[in-house]
Amino acid sequence: MRIEYAHIETWQKNGTYVFIHDSAPGTLSSRILSLYADIPPLDTHSQIFGDSISPIAYKDCPLEHEELQRIQKTLSVLPVISIDEERYFVKETRSSGEVINLLKTKGGPQLVELLGRTEDGKLVFPRHLDFAAGVFMEASISVYKQILLQLADAIIFLHSRGIIHRDIALRNILASKDRQNIVLCDLESQYGSHMCPEISFARFQQGIPDSELPYSEKSDVFCFGTTMADFILVNHIQTPWQYFSGSFIPPPPFDEIVRACIKRDPVDRPSMSEVKAMLESIAVPGTLLNLLVVYTQLILLLHSDLAIEISDELVLLNTHSKFKTRVFNIFRNPFPRIPVPTKVSF
Repeated sequence: MRIEYAHIETWQKNGTYVFIHDSAPGTLSSRILSLYADIPPLDTHSQIFGDSISPIAYKDCPLEHEELQRIQKTLSVLPVISIDEERYFVKETRSSGEVINLLKTKGGPQLVELLGRTEDGKLVFPRHLDFAAGVFMEASISVYKQILLQLADAIIFLHSRGIIHRDIALRNILASKDRQNIVLCDLESQYGSHMCPEISFARFQQGIPDSELPYSEKSDVFCFGTTMADFILVNHIQTPWQYFSGSFIPPPPFDEIVRACIKRDPVDRPSMSEVKAMLESIAVPGTLLNLLVVYTQLILLLHSDLAIEISDELVLLNTHSKFKTRVFNIFRNPFPRIPVPTKVSF
C-alpha cells in the first residue's frame, strides 16, 4: 500500500491495482480511507472516487525486486554516516532514480543535500524544519518574495539538469533551522502530483499509466503556482478546480503570478525563468506608495472611493464612506524625497 495526501494506492493479493480518492464524507472512498469500509472485491484494476468504481490503467508496485537491486547498487557508492538524530534525517529510498537525481543536483540552490547512507542502506540528509509554510506564516511581502525566489531558483536548477520534479507541494518544502531559507526535497521524479489539469486528464480520463504521463517543465510551473497560493494562504487544496474558481488566489502582489502559472493550457503558462522575473519585479514594501496600496486595499472594503494627496510634508487620505460619512486621514510623509504622484484616486 502507498499512502499519499488525499489518496491511497494499493496492490491486492489477486494482482489488481486500486487507486482510492479522497471524496465527500459518507461516500464509499471516504469510508474506505476512514477505515469504516473495506475495499470491495475487484477483478480489474480500478479507481474508487466517491461511490463510483471505474477501470484504471495498471501501475507497477514500487520497490519490485529489480528496482531493489538497482537501489542497492546505486547506494554502494555513498559514504556510510553514523547517525546523530539532532543533525541528520534518515529515510528509505523508493527508487534508484532518486539517488541519481540527488547526486546530479548536489550543490544546487535550495535543494536537499544527500550526505550519504546508513549501514542498512537508508539515505542521510541534514535535518531541517518540516512544514515551511507554518514557519513563514504571516510573513511580510518581502519575505514571501525572497522565499518564492528561492523555490524558483531550485526548480530552474532542476530543469537545467533535465529533471522534472513532478510533485512540487507544501509537503515537500522544508525550512532551514535558522528560519531564513527553504529547502526543496523529494527528488524522486517518479511518483508525481495529479493536480495539474493535463496530468489529471491523462491519468483519469485517458487511463495513461504513471510512467507515461506528460509531466513537463510546464506542469512544474502549474504546481509552483498552486504551491505559491498554498504557501501564502496556508491552505491544503485538494482539486485544481478550487484554484480556478478564484477563491484560493493570494492577494496582490502575488495574485497575477499565480493566475499565470495555473492556466489550463500548458502552452499559455510562463517558463520558470519568466516566473522568476515576475517575482523579481515585485516592489518590496517600504516605500510610501507600497504602504498606501496596502492601506487602501483595507480601507476600500468600507469606502466607495478614495483620493490621496501627497506633498513633501503630509499625506491626505480623503475617503467617502459607504455609510455616507467623509473621513480625512492626515499623517506625515515618511519618504519626502521619493518622487510620487501628487494625487492618486482609486
